[in-house]
Amino acid sequence: MVAMLLVLALPVAGPARAAWTDLPVAHPFGSHPMTYAAGSIRPDHLSQAALDQTVRDSFDEWKAEYVAEACGAGRFVVLAGAGSGNLTVSEAHGYGMMLAALMAGHDPDAQAIFDGMFAFYREHPSSLTPGLMAWNQSRSCQDAQGSDSASDGDLDIAFALLLADRQWGSCGVVDYREAANTIIAAIRSGDLDPSGRIVKLGDWVGNDAGTFATATRTSDFMPDHARAFGAATSDASWSDLVEHTWDVVDALQSGSSPATGLLPDFVVNALSSPSPAPAGFLEGANDGAYDYNACRDPWRLATDWIVNGEPRARAAVGRIETWIRGATGGDPSKIRSGYRLSGTPSANSDYLSMAFVAPIGAGATVDAAHQAWLNDVWDLVVATPLAAGGYYENTLELLSMIVMSGNWWSPEKVSAPSCTPPATALCTAGGSVFAARVDVAGLGRTPGAQSIKLDATLAWPQGRPDGHPLDGGAQVLVEDLGSGGSSLLDLTAATHPVPGSSTAACNPRKDRWKVSGPKALYVNGSGAIDPPSCTVGSASGLSKLQYKQLWNGDVAVQLQTKKQALAGPVVGPLRVTLVLGPGASAGADGACAVSASLACRPVGSKLRCE
Repeated sequence: MVAMLLVLALPVAGPARAAWTDLPVAHPFGSHPMTYAAGSIRPDHLSQAALDQTVRDSFDEWKAEYVAEACGAGRFVVLAGAGSGNLTVSEAHGYGMMLAALMAGHDPDAQAIFDGMFAFYREHPSSLTPGLMAWNQSRSCQDAQGSDSASDGDLDIAFALLLADRQWGSCGVVDYREAANTIIAAIRSGDLDPSGRIVKLGDWVGNDAGTFATATRTSDFMPDHARAFGAATSDASWSDLVEHTWDVVDALQSGSSPATGLLPDFVVNALSSPSPAPAGFLEGANDGAYDYNACRDPWRLATDWIVNGEPRARAAVGRIETWIRGATGGDPSKIRSGYRLSGTPSANSDYLSMAFVAPIGAGATVDAAHQAWLNDVWDLVVATPLAAGGYYENTLELLSMIVMSGNWWSPEKVSAPSCTPPATALCTAGGSVFAARVDVAGLGRTPGAQSIKLDATLAWPQGRPDGHPLDGGAQVLVEDLGSGGSSLLDLTAATHPVPGSSTAACNPRKDRWKVSGPKALYVNGSGAIDPPSCTVGSASGLSKLQYKQLWNGDVAVQLQTKKQALAGPVVGPLRVTLVLGPGASAGADGACAVSASLACRPVGSKLRCE
C-alpha cells in the first residue's frame, strides 16, 4: 500500500521540526498521568516497564507503516487505504491525532505530526457543517464519495485536540483549546440529534422523522469523550448524551442480547425503543450483528470505567467479557471475527482478526475476574505481526494496547501546562501563521541581490475577524530571532505598510490590488510603497503579496521580494507576523497572525526556514 502512494505520500522518517515542536511535553508516554479507577487491572505477568516498552515498539512499527506526509508540505495523514484510490478517512485521522498526543514524549516528531494532521483536517472540512471533517480523501488529495462527515472521526479529532492542549499547551502555532471548542460546537450542531441524546451517523443525516434520523452506531458510543467535552466547554448538557448512551446500552443488552451482552453495529429507534438495525440497513447483511463497527465497543465503553469509574461501563463490558471467555473456553485465539447477538458466529467469520481481539483486551481491564484472560489476550496481541492485518486492525490493536498497559488518560483528569501565547507588538490575540516556509536566496552576494519567498496559511480557530478585507492593506514583518530580532523584511505601520486598494498608489500602472473571486493580489513594480512621499526603495523589494480565502476560513499567503538588500548573514530561526490592515487597530482586533519560530537549513543555494 505504501509503495502505491510514493508519488503522493512519503512515510515519515522524521519531519523537519521548528523550534516550537521541541516544547516540553507535560505528560510523556509512560508517565501514567492519571490513576485508573479502583478495581481496574492491567497485565500482571509482566512489569510495567515491559508493558510500556512493548507499546513504544508497536507504535514505532505502526507509525513507519501508516503515517505519511501527504498533500502538501507539513501535512500528515494515516494511510487508511479504505478502498480503491483512497488515501485516508476521518476515522483514521482521529485515531492518528489521538495517538500522536498520547505517544508524545516517546516520539520526538509527535507535535509536528499532530499539527500537520490538524492542518489537513482544516483543509478538508465537511461541506455541510464547517468545523467537521469530510470523511474520505482520495490519493489525489480531494474529498471523495461526498464531502460530509462521519461522526466517529469528528469525536476523536475533538478529543485529540483536548489531549494536545494538556500535552503541549495552547500557546504555540495552534490554539488547541479554541480549535477543540470549535469542533465540539460543530459536533453538537451537525453530529448530534436536536435533543443532544444520540450521535447521528454523520452530519448528512437530516433531523426529520426518517429512519436514519434516530439511528446510531454503537461504535460511536464514547461517553469518556462526551464527559471531556462537557468539562472543556462548561456545558452540562453533554451529560444528556452520556446518560442516554448508557440507557441505550442497557436496553440493547437486556432486550436483544441478554446471554452475551453483545451490541450491534447499528441501532434504530435509538431515541425511543432501541433495537438492532435490520440487515442491509446501511452497510450490509451484518448491520444488526456484532461486526466490524461494534468490535470497537469494549474499548470505547471500558474507558468510561477506567477514567471515570462509571459502574454501568464496568457492568456492560463485563457481560461481554464473561460471555466471550466462556464461548472460547478461555482461549482468545478462538475469538471469531463477527457474531450474531445470540452468540452464534456470523457466516464466514472463522478467522482471527485483531480488530475483534484487541478491543476485547481493553475491555478486560474493567475487572480482576478477567486477569488471566487479559494476560492471554495481551500475549496474543503482541505475538501477532503487523503483516497479519491492515490499517484498521493494527490501529485498533495499538489503541487497545495503550488502554491495557495503563497509558490511557482523559484531558480533564490531568493538569494543563503553563505557557505564554505568541504575540508581537503588531499582533495580539490573533491567529497563527501556519505551515510557513520562507526561502531566502542570494545570501553572500552583493546587497541588493537578495530575495525572500514566503508560502504560508493564516488560520484563526474562530474564523477570520470581520471588517478586514484582504485588499484593505497589510503589514509584514519577518524577523531573524537568532540575530536579536533584526528585521529581514519590515513593511509595517512603523515603516511603510502595504496600502489598501482604496489608497492612492505611487504608480497606479505598476502598483495595484487585483481582486478575483477568493484571491486578492497586490503587485508593486515601482519600488515605492509610501504615498504620497513615494520614496524610492520604500517597498523593500516587495513585488507580490497574494491572499486566497480558503473554504475552511483559512487564508493562503504568498509573498515575493526581488532585488532586496540584506547586508548581514541570516542566522535563524525566523518569525513571521502578518496583519490584515495597514494600521495598529487591525493587530489589536486580532486580524493578524504570528508564526512559530521557523528553523533554518541550507537547501541548495537558498536558506529554507520552516
